[in-house]
Amino acid sequence: MKLRTKIPTFPSDNNWINRPINNDRLTGEKPVLVYFWSVSCPLCGGAYNYIKQWKAKYGDFFNIVGIHMPRSKEDLQENLIDEAIRNGSMRDSIYLDHELVMTKQFQNRIVPSFYLFDRKGLLRHIQAGEKGMMMLEKRLLMLINEKK
Repeated sequence: MKLRTKIPTFPSDNNWINRPINNDRLTGEKPVLVYFWSVSCPLCGGAYNYIKQWKAKYGDFFNIVGIHMPRSKEDLQENLIDEAIRNGSMRDSIYLDHELVMTKQFQNRIVPSFYLFDRKGLLRHIQAGEKGMMMLEKRLLMLINEKK
């Protein structure tokens, strides 16, 4: 996915945990952080801890969408996914991308991965791996503070 690309439309099927995302709310209101993770990824939980800290710091000034990207057949076990969500206190909208629909739209290959979109729904920052979370936070703050 290239910078300045429009945020993809999320499916409205039943593959959502917590609550489905309303595509209409993803532009014009707040920046959106999309993160890809997997239950078999040991680094994903640590990276998500940063997101929880940001949510505590910056409140509702940005939206979060999680995408569970399976890396193996074992990653498709919903009991493992539910346990990871419960243990990680993940309260965001999370899409179970078992068919890799969103993974293909984002052209994502790595977990954890982060895609940061501005209020207009344009991609402004991409980051893969658990390193550089302070840079991701700086980019998020920049988008939160941008004029509409």
